[in-house]
Amino acid sequence: MLWDHEDAILCCSFKEKPVFTFANEMGINMLETSFVALQDLSLDKIFDEAGRKALYSEIPKLMEQGFVYLPGGVCLSGMGRHVSFENAVAWKVVGEDNNVHCLAFCFVNWSFV
Repeated sequence: MLWDHEDAILCCSFKEKPVFTFANEMGINMLETSFVALQDLSLDKIFDEAGRKALYSEIPKLMEQGFVYLPGGVCLSGMGRHVSFENAVAWKVVGEDNNVHCLAFCFVNWSFV
């Protein structure tokens, strides 16, 4: 069900420079990449300055409550094309040890601009 979900779902590592580790079919399409090349894309590469500021300002809230809603905006595909999205949800994924394993994102109603 996750693979076929209509919105783009992406997971990235929780490191100083987060790179993508998973995407469903819509996420791969949105980023215009392949599953193998996904790890070559970092979170910083898909967001412009405004998008990065919006996301980074929400990190403390994300860590505290486990998820945040992000306003709609524009990001970039791996090929540099502009992608608009209605809104996004980011959430932390924790492992069995209760440490953050990765961050997940769901980009709702995305389309190429």
